[in-house]
Amino acid sequence: MAAPGIVRLKKEKKGMTAFNPRHLARQVPATTWQAYLSSRSIAIPESFDWNAEEKAFSDALIALLEELEPDQQALLHAELRHAHALATQKGIDAILNASDNDAAIREDFGKLRNHAERALWVLVNWPNTFMTAEALLQFDLGVGKRSWKRQAIKVTEPVSREAADIEGLQAALSEVLSKRKGPRRACHVDVCDRHLDGGVQISVYVEDDPNDLVEFVEEGMRRRTTRPATNLALVYFPASGIVDTVGRGGAKVHQPLVTLFARHLLKQEVKPEAVKQPMFYLNRLRHGLDLPEDSDIDLAAHGIDRIRLRRARLRSTRAPICDFWVGVPADQAEHCVLAASSAHLKDHDLFRGPFNIVEALISIYFAPAEVGKRGRVLNIDLKQSGISNLQDMAEEDAKLAERLLRAWRVSEPTEVELALVA
Repeated sequence: MAAPGIVRLKKEKKGMTAFNPRHLARQVPATTWQAYLSSRSIAIPESFDWNAEEKAFSDALIALLEELEPDQQALLHAELRHAHALATQKGIDAILNASDNDAAIREDFGKLRNHAERALWVLVNWPNTFMTAEALLQFDLGVGKRSWKRQAIKVTEPVSREAADIEGLQAALSEVLSKRKGPRRACHVDVCDRHLDGGVQISVYVEDDPNDLVEFVEEGMRRRTTRPATNLALVYFPASGIVDTVGRGGAKVHQPLVTLFARHLLKQEVKPEAVKQPMFYLNRLRHGLDLPEDSDIDLAAHGIDRIRLRRARLRSTRAPICDFWVGVPADQAEHCVLAASSAHLKDHDLFRGPFNIVEALISIYFAPAEVGKRGRVLNIDLKQSGISNLQDMAEEDAKLAERLLRAWRVSEPTEVELALVA
């Protein structure tokens, strides 16, 4: 279980709805709000109408929250912001991954209106699961990003949960992650199971450099020195011997994190081997986005009007090395970058010269749901190194995008991916 209050929320990403208590008030029905406020011992006036019409209820609820004492307001605002962060499909998946009794939670979820209500319900009724889910989600959001690394240790031992072993790991990490000169940095380690994907997560919190904050207090303003925690995490898959790590610092952080974890919690000395990150073969896009004849993807069934390559970054294969960006307007009626480069550069077309495609943006345009409305657009953002925005998509969109990328032979399943889902 994650240490209470230690998980810090990151700034909302582009595309993520910013937290607004009014939105949450409208999304969650009165019965769940009643359970939440009661669990926090919030005094509710007898005149408060729990059966009011939806808009009237949400307005009255916000007015009630704004009348609370400042300390109560601050506590509830922080808790509701945490609930908002888990009110997504990835957040719900993290909750189920964190629960050792997911059948009961799934039964509750079936009775609830939406993800916002489900997240708040878990906060009230399954608080330990909620805190663990926050740590799992924080790791999940880092997978596939620059701070992520996947390695193989070829060990399939159970993870020790003994206090002495965890304390040994904390001491070893504190020594490695502290500056050569200066005091030891505090370190805290949590171990939790990921029940759905079969992994064991090691969440590491290390004391960062002191932070001098300016804050408001009753007497006015003051400066306060804090000791913030920076986050690292490791997930070990015993079935395959694969270890994923997320954290800033590069190899000097990822390598000792894996070796010290194995030494203290697996009782093994290991030499981690890099697992080649699945890369995208973006050069295969230079011939267009037509699906091969043997593809079983029915674009019309998915409501797709058009797919085009909207932006690309090309890198020369000869000296002097340089990059060129080619982009076209976002409007669906515009040409793709392949046509634009061919039309303007003719014999010097970048896509037919000594250049590799290192980044690409593919836009998928869907037919409008209603006459007179604009159809939605799904953008697939890819880098040759394997970084993409697939993990930020809705589940169904991600599945469609992955099928298309495989149909174009831009991506292929790897042995590691197959081992993790076996």
